[in-house]
Amino acid sequence: MEHLVPLRRETWSFFERQRKVFSDAFKGMDSEWDEFDKELERMRKEMFTLKALDFNDFGSSMIKPERPIVSDAEGNKRLSLRFDCKDFKPEEITVKTMNNQLMVQAKHTEESPGRKVYREFSRQYILPHKIDPLTLNSILAADGVLSIEAPAPEAAEAPRERILPIKRL
Repeated sequence: MEHLVPLRRETWSFFERQRKVFSDAFKGMDSEWDEFDKELERMRKEMFTLKALDFNDFGSSMIKPERPIVSDAEGNKRLSLRFDCKDFKPEEITVKTMNNQLMVQAKHTEESPGRKVYREFSRQYILPHKIDPLTLNSILAADGVLSIEAPAPEAAEAPRERILPIKRL
């Protein structure tokens, strides 16, 4: 069964949204904001260079993110995927599901005298077990970051941080 996922467009960038979420925590702390902005920029550079493709199957459009299930500030588990769609207009992007497979496609054609530019973007992702495709939502930020999220069932595993004690000899 095929299902189109609605695409909502926002005027803010992905990182402006993150900054707004944390603005109360950093009031009156200019040096901390500078560090926060540096960290956001580092994350932006690394966001789309994560191991998204299986290079043993070069040319595949299947993505395999290392951590698709995350926990939000309240501890709720969510499926969270990000795609770089900055070269496409919102009307050129389609997000849909078919059974348990998510498909993100974008096509752009630009013509001028003596020149034709064609860009195409296609990614597929097998949704984790128990993620309901009807709960997916997508947001295209002003900077072209396409976020696709859905609530995850309690049984889904989010990465857990564990600090190991250091023993001294």
